[in-house]
Amino acid sequence: MTDSRELIRSQIKHTRTSQSVDDINLKSQSIQNKLFSNEIFMKSDCVAFYYSLNTEVNTHNMIDKTLNIGKTVCLPRINVESKNMIFHIINNTYTMKTNNLGILEPTDGEICTNIDVIIVPGLAFDQSGNRLGFGSGYYDKFLNSQSIEYKIALAFDFQVVDKIDIIEHDVPMDLIITENRTIKVR
Repeated sequence: MTDSRELIRSQIKHTRTSQSVDDINLKSQSIQNKLFSNEIFMKSDCVAFYYSLNTEVNTHNMIDKTLNIGKTVCLPRINVESKNMIFHIINNTYTMKTNNLGILEPTDGEICTNIDVIIVPGLAFDQSGNRLGFGSGYYDKFLNSQSIEYKIALAFDFQVVDKIDIIEHDVPMDLIITENRTIKVR
């Protein structure tokens, strides 16, 4: 792990926690509007989301809206011992439970095997689509084991940095959507 990666993590975490709930919700709504007008997202049948935590781009309304327009929605379940993540199809978010990491996840549901688009969380991204996650490697491990057509990052504009030093297992994003811009990588 390089010092620059840890410095970026620290700076972005600090900036994220300094935002107000109103700012997060306003920016998240703008990001949601961009996502739902994206042609690739709209053409997809099955979308894998993350269930956002407090200072992340809020995906809760996005998940509900995606379900309401008839798409298949999947959310991850994490196995801490094996450091694996498996996505399960959900019909709603009412039966989800908090895991050991404090993240709400599905308690049941069929395993999702046909993801068209995956919405990926992260702490920072660069113009080349490189992603800096939280350091556990769950998403990189999952993305390296799957052939998902399109990877979309949702981020606040301050999370897009000049350059992220990549390491061997990092998986780049295809598109980054912020409240101010859409960065098409491929």
